[in-house]
Amino acid sequence: MRRLRLAGTIGLWALQVLFGALFVLLGTGKFLDPTWARNFARWGYPDGFYMVVGVLEAVGGLLLFVPRLASYSAAMLGIIMIAASLTHFVHGEMHRVAPPLIYLAVLAIVGIARRRAAVRPVSMRPAAPELGPM
Repeated sequence: MRRLRLAGTIGLWALQVLFGALFVLLGTGKFLDPTWARNFARWGYPDGFYMVVGVLEAVGGLLLFVPRLASYSAAMLGIIMIAASLTHFVHGEMHRVAPPLIYLAVLAIVGIARRRAAVRPVSMRPAAPELGPM
């Protein structure tokens, strides 16, 4: 049982690190690649919106490295991935619909796992040390 828990913890950290780095790269890439500005304009988004998405993705990727904030970060990034899939779907780019949904599935795993760890029942938390008489 202990080995299984350890394997789960290692796997969760591996996903967090991998996806954290991925989203930092995706987010910063929106500032470095001029095609993002053209794509967002073609999709009908306002000027500079690609920068907002880039910042949110990069910050969300960094926050995946912080266990207490990982579930919130995963939720935010998941919303962005839903919007990305819908954007591609609406514009007939069917070959681009699946990757954000796959990212969403992994983010859901990370978010749920970290949320469960944050709200463990009191009975499963380590007992507080008892203070002796003063």
